Amino acid sequence: MEEFSQRNNVSVKAPLFYKINVKYGVNAKQLLTGFVVLVCGAFFYYCFRSQEYTYFLSLLGSSSPPQRTLLPPLFTIGNSLPTFIHVFAFISMTAGFFSSQKRGYLFICLAWLTIDVLFELGQGFGNTIILYIPDWFSDVLFLENTKDYLLHGRFDYLDLISIVVGSSVAYFFLMKTKQEKEETA
Repeated sequence: MEEFSQRNNVSVKAPLFYKINVKYGVNAKQLLTGFVVLVCGAFFYYCFRSQEYTYFLSLLGSSSPPQRTLLPPLFTIGNSLPTFIHVFAFISMTAGFFSSQKRGYLFICLAWLTIDVLFELGQGFGNTIILYIPDWFSDVLFLENTKDYLLHGRFDYLDLISIVVGSSVAYFFLMKTKQEKEETA
């Protein structure tokens, strides 16, 4: 069948994700999974975090619902869940755009692990670190909130563990969903 389709320039029906993957070099499973996980994380923030110190919730104005609290058994996990979600989602989306193999996936995971760990550690030393943040950050989208994030964020060792676990789970997810390069005859 493959030989027939190649000889006669006939396209064989393939799932949509396969066509996207082949045509654009994007791993749609990884990209979409990361996006869905990120949306779930945003919904978690919308339901359980204060609008006052949450960057994207503050953009909503006063339309945020009243802050809810987690049940006591879920409290510890729930407080660190956003750090897990953040690192997992951004690793998955980055890898989805830059479809890669084992070495590339490892680099992406280590890069996001480093970024998230540095921001978490920055919350522990916010008063000192903000002295070194350039003023031009306040004029750049997403960076304008850096000082507030470091000053008002709360350092937590469980968040560090969550970042490491999220990066590890993401790496195994990437390895499970990696695309094999097609052989051309």
